[in-house]
Amino acid sequence: MPKEYERTISSHYPFSGKLIKVRVDEVVLPSGRKTTRELVEHRGAVAIVAVEDGKVLLERQYRHTAGRVMWEIPAGTLDAGEDPLRCAHRELREETGYTADKMEGIIHFYNAVGYSTEVIRIFLATGLKRAKAKPEEDESIEVRMIPFEKAVAMVGTNEIEDAKTIIGLLAVRDRIKGY
Repeated sequence: MPKEYERTISSHYPFSGKLIKVRVDEVVLPSGRKTTRELVEHRGAVAIVAVEDGKVLLERQYRHTAGRVMWEIPAGTLDAGEDPLRCAHRELREETGYTADKMEGIIHFYNAVGYSTEVIRIFLATGLKRAKAKPEEDESIEVRMIPFEKAVAMVGTNEIEDAKTIIGLLAVRDRIKGY
């Protein structure tokens, strides 16, 4: 690897929305050649693998980008400056109506490192208790407790196709003994 990587010489934002910004950078490569990089700026997100008594909490909701209903673990975007642990507790309650006695960060990853700055932090939630859900007005979420082994099997049959859910389930499977 060269000592010098790409150097940004200019940036502009052709789009700025509620969730994302699109940034176009003009960069100089170590060879001296100029090129552009297109990036999606995102504040980051959290996702929660909530387990209790051998079951995992999954959501089913319609996703416009996929054009259909998807199985997912609870998740949400960080508010500006928000602590990820606080966000995980907030999202779990808002989306599912559950709270957790214990919330532990287990893994984080770039969602699409080739073009997005989004980092998703996965948390393991245990000691679940029912509370009142407070979904956002544009969310219609069905919440189900699924046997953990069945959820992992659903990854293998492509019933679960969402990347954060796959990563979260497999990370927890490898972390918790007895699942």
